Amino acid sequence: MTISELEGLTDLLTREAGIIDICKEGARDSADLALKELYEDMAQRHREHYLELLKELQE
Repeated sequence: MTISELEGLTDLLTREAGIIDICKEGARDSADLALKELYEDMAQRHREHYLELLKELQE
């Protein structure tokens, strides 16, 4: 993997972590149950993507 590719993966990991935090905050702050579930689902999807990217980085 090239340095440029490593930098790209690192950037994506940082962005995914930020999105996860935003989704968690939205779920925590939402009084609407449907919206809360949507935020939680999105956080989980981004967490899975984060772990996939991390796995690529570790290989």
